[in-house]
Amino acid sequence: MKLQGRVGIVTGAGSGMGKAAVDEMTAQGATVYAVDLREDALAEAFGNNESVRSFAADVTDSARLAEIISALEQEQGRLDVLVNAAGVSTPNREKQQWVDGINHEMIQAAQEGREYHPDFLSGISDEDFQRVVEINLHGTFFMIREAAPLLKQTGGSIINFASVAGLMGLPMPAYYPASKAAVVGMTKAVAAELAPFNIRVNALAPAGINTAMFAASGEDHMQALLALQPLKRVAEPEEIGKTVLFLASDESGHYTGQTFSPSGGAVMV
Repeated sequence: MKLQGRVGIVTGAGSGMGKAAVDEMTAQGATVYAVDLREDALAEAFGNNESVRSFAADVTDSARLAEIISALEQEQGRLDVLVNAAGVSTPNREKQQWVDGINHEMIQAAQEGREYHPDFLSGISDEDFQRVVEINLHGTFFMIREAAPLLKQTGGSIINFASVAGLMGLPMPAYYPASKAAVVGMTKAVAAELAPFNIRVNALAPAGINTAMFAASGEDHMQALLALQPLKRVAEPEEIGKTVLFLASDESGHYTGQTFSPSGGAVMV
């Protein structure tokens, strides 16, 4: 098996792409420490998986992340893979509904051949911007910083989740693409710093993935995003999980500082 005897951490593990990453890694022999804000989601996802240790945590709480790393070190003595999948597109459900409403209006205007100029900027508070950046960027940085000393002992792989929104210009609340573009830049810097320790650092920048959150945005929004892609379908979380597995394993041993975009061709580099 590709990850037999190895130990990993996955944040945002309770659902979607994070859960798919945990499933793929444990199926290939890894022991995984699954981290998510929701304890109930972790219990539902991994209650019967003996290869998973679950920890409820907010990734913006660096002290809590340090506790998890300390527990892992005491129990396992090594760390081989870190997957930073925790992230949000908006700060809360109310703002997600606001964004969805604007998106639907943009799509309807385009279908009717009339002009519509969305105004996201004026609706973003200081707190909204800070919360999204804290989760998507600060949380990823905190996890890397806490895990790096243990990873240096054996070498390994770090996989950060960015987004296609951080690679191309799309009308949307600026906090999301800002945070995800920053993850891409941070991935390159950390890859250069950790390469002497045989630690590879890469990013994933997905487009539409068939998760509950994506489906909730509506069929018209999904079709509008698919119009940007040569491949006219959304990806399944399991496909992203298999990409994580490749980057976590020795098969990707000469890749570092790269951003892989499972976007159906929306981004071609």
